[in-house]
Formats: sequence, C-alpha cells, structure tokens
Amino acid sequence: MAREIPTTMRAWYHESPGTPAEVLKFTTTFTTPRCSELASEDVLVKIAYCAITPGISMMMPLEPAWLHKMPAIPELEFSGTVVSLGSSVALARPDLALNAPVFGVTSMKIRGKQGFGTLAEYCPCPMQRLIGIPINMSLAEAAGLGGNGITALQALDLSNLGKGDKVLINGGSGGTGSMMIQCAKAIVGEEGCVVSTSSDVSFKMLKELGADKLIDYRRHDPLHTYLLQEHSESPFDVIVDTVGVQSLYSHCPGYLRENGRFINIGGMQVKSTIASLLAFFWSQLYNAHWPAFLGGTPRWFRMLSGTPDLNSLSRVKDLAEHRLLKSVIDSTWEMQDALKAYEKLASKRSKGKVLIRIED
Repeated sequence: MAREIPTTMRAWYHESPGTPAEVLKFTTTFTTPRCSELASEDVLVKIAYCAITPGISMMMPLEPAWLHKMPAIPELEFSGTVVSLGSSVALARPDLALNAPVFGVTSMKIRGKQGFGTLAEYCPCPMQRLIGIPINMSLAEAAGLGGNGITALQALDLSNLGKGDKVLINGGSGGTGSMMIQCAKAIVGEEGCVVSTSSDVSFKMLKELGADKLIDYRRHDPLHTYLLQEHSESPFDVIVDTVGVQSLYSHCPGYLRENGRFINIGGMQVKSTIASLLAFFWSQLYNAHWPAFLGGTPRWFRMLSGTPDLNSLSRVKDLAEHRLLKSVIDSTWEMQDALKAYEKLASKRSKGKVLIRIED
C-alpha cells in the first residue's frame, strides 16, 4: 500500500522550448503523479537528488511544444525512495519494496507523454530502469551512477577492450569520462594502459580514478597532432571520445590500431540548433558508413547513447559495491538554486556530476 502522497509538489518546469535559463520556472503547486494512474510496471519515486545532464540542456531549445506534454519537468537521472508500485511490480521486482532507496534513469516516454521528469519531488520510473542503491553509497553518491555508469559499461562492451590493452579516454574529468576511466582500468588491469585527456587541474583526481597517463588538452592543441607524435609507434587499441571531436577520429589511423575501435559518446560541440544537430548526426553516419576508398577514415567507428536496463544497472551497482566504481560529484545545489547548477554545467568545466538536492 502506498504512503500518503501530497497532491501537489515542488518542481522546475517549462512550457516552451528554450535554454534552462530562458524557460525554466519554479513552482510549489505542480500536480503530483497519481498513484492510481501508475502504469502496471512503473514505480513512483520520491526524488532525493536529481543529476542534471548536458543532453537535456541541449535538447530543450529544440523540443516543440507539440512533441510532448506541456508543462514538462526536465531531467531523467535520480536517486530517491520508493513510495508506490504499479500492479505488476511487487511480483516481478520484490527488491523494490516501499521506502527502498533506489537510483536510476526514468524514460523519455514518461517525460514526453506525462510531462514528468526528475527535477521535482516525485517522478514515475519503469521498474527495469531503477535498482537499489549500493550498500556502501549514500543517496547523493548513487544519483550520479545511473546514466554515466551505464554509458561507460556499454561503450566498453562495444569496444571489445581486453586485459592488457591500451585505451584513450578523451574528456576524462566529466561525469561519463570519470566513470569510463574506472571501468576501463578494471578491464585492462595493471598490464594495460589508460590514457586520458583533461586540463591539468584534474590530473590528481584522474590518477586516483585509475588513469595511467594524462594529456593536458589545452597545452597540446590540436590533440591529434600530439597523438601522432607521441603514440604512433604504440597505437591505441580503443579510443572513446566523450567530447565529440571530429578531427580526433579523422586523423586516428596514425594512433589507433588497424583493427582498433573508435566510439563516440560525446556531443559537447553541438549547438542547440536544428542545423547543428543535423550536421552532427550526418558526421556520425559518415564516420560509421562511408567507405575508405571514397575518402572515409579507415577505422571502425560507432556512436553510442547508453540505454538504461536492469542488467546494466545491476553491473554498475556490483562494481560500486566492490569499490571498483565510485561516483565523482562536482557540486550539489539546493533546489531553489537549480539555474545556478545549469550555469555550472553549461560552463563545461564541471568535474564529475552536477547534482540538485530535492529532498527537504
């Protein structure tokens, strides 16, 4: 049986396309999701922490009001506690008892059709997209695990990275990059080598996470020129780009093995315009499919967007509980300061996840 839940809640929402600074509004009277209207496989969560993401900020100006329900609450990633269960959840997921602390990533479908996101006190989430928090983590630490941890694991699965390999993580200090370094080091072991780019102010943190060698991207610009000079004789087995630098792929035959794999998970250089977004997706299709004999880069390429599922969440949780993966938190903001949190995220200088504390 669900606990008593208020009919209204605190939330940040928008009613039109635009950047967070332009369109987000705060209210204490947003209608709370109704337990009676929960889908059979959904869980209602009382949000403790919302982890904000660059992808949502980039897409908000491009979302026409007719595409999804308005007003809409942004964001998908969270930690919190279970307060109500859909009719099928108790049997399928006995671990999701009332008051259980959980983390996860709600769905774009819920945000699109119902208007609910995680920058609010309550949000529904499909039961396959959340799991109990690691026993050794707080709700704040767990909030940053879901999206970034899943993306890191799925990218490295796709890369075929193995023990003793050499891997480059471009953009190691961000939320996904910091997870990627830890997961990669767990795979390659002491015999392998994890190389990461960042500014020098993050070097100490990334060393502690498992990076073996570090490159200051500001000092070595353009990066591909430096890599050609320093890594052509001992090329990488895998390159994972969390930033999305086209020139890094275009020149990679000089520093990525012939049978190596290049995976892009970043779009930080994409502007919030339809033209920029279309140009980005065209470049990703070109990279993946244009043949070398017609001028394409002769190296395997894929673009990846992590897909939350229970298996991936379980793997992330297991790594965290075995202290092979920890959440790196850049900053935590109170709910009323959400716009300042978005400013920090937009600066592209955050080290780890930017969180907003929702719980009172």
